[in-house]
Amino acid sequence: HIVTINLNNPTNIYKKIDSPLKWQTRVVACFPAGDGYAVGSIEGRVAIQYVEDKDAVNNFSFKCHRKEGATTKDGTNVFAVNSITFHQQHGTFSTAGSDGVMYFWDKDSKTRLKTFDAAPGPISATAFNRTGTIFAYAISYDWSKGHSGMTAGHVNKVMLHALKDEEIKKKPKK
Repeated sequence: HIVTINLNNPTNIYKKIDSPLKWQTRVVACFPAGDGYAVGSIEGRVAIQYVEDKDAVNNFSFKCHRKEGATTKDGTNVFAVNSITFHQQHGTFSTAGSDGVMYFWDKDSKTRLKTFDAAPGPISATAFNRTGTIFAYAISYDWSKGHSGMTAGHVNKVMLHALKDEEIKKKPKK
């Protein structure tokens, strides 16, 4: 379930819904405008949800953090979405996953803005700085493979990426 609480009246539940995703929720992030949120799951999916019923027509979900391969019946490896972070100035957002890949997205045009090369391990957390000019991400084991996946010498580091406007800004409407 996902519970929404209006902070002007924090003792009452404003809205309670079933998750739009079938599998375990891994991350939830609010839109900068406060009118909705994104939900990420262990099945490599993200759902974009608006709080008000009148905006429900804009709700959608999409697949991400997947790699083609022959290890599953449909030939796709699926990775958990570990982090979703919204850019405060542009309203675009990032996803990062157990596959070590990060993406920038524009929810309004439903497009991927940028794909980063895979990091040497899972991306466990991300953040934009206050001015939106730097993107920070943590490479570390995320426990997606349990205790047996934690091996000696696993990479643990925080990285900074200087943002360019064309990477994170919404594309002009055609």
